Order: sequence, then C-alpha cells, then structure tokens
Amino acid sequence: MAVCVALASDGTLHPTGQSVEACTGFVLVSGSEHSFYALAYQAFATPTPEQAAGWFVGTFGAVVGMFVLARIVGTVAGMFNSSR
Repeated sequence: MAVCVALASDGTLHPTGQSVEACTGFVLVSGSEHSFYALAYQAFATPTPEQAAGWFVGTFGAVVGMFVLARIVGTVAGMFNSSR
C-alpha cells in the first residue's frame, strides 16, 4: 500500500496522512507495486532504434517469406491443374 511521506529537516521520512492522489511530498510504494510499475513502464517504453529496426526487418521478412511461400505453393498447385 502506498504511503505519502515528507522529508524532515533531519533527513528522516514522516507520514503526512495525505492521500496518495493529493500527496505534496513523496510516495512510498511496496515492492510488489514497484515491480508492477516497472513492468508497465518497460512494456510501454519507447523502443531503441535497434529494437525498432529489428521489428521492421522481422515483420518485412515475414511478409516477404509468406509471399514467396504462397508463390511456390501456387506454382506447384498449378502444375496439377488438368485444364491446361
């Protein structure tokens, strides 16, 4: 559970009693909350240029690969067409 705290002049943290939404100090979160926030941040983070290039090349390669496979299957299937 998150708690709103304030930094005292002696360097210690004291709970303020404010709600987390209206906190004017710092918000302390539990380890499980922090891991959830870290996972959500990582999932929606902007990809690096290397990751974006990899996604583009991988997707493009998959589309081209499926096209080539479809052409080969179509050519082989066309050889069995008896109407020619």
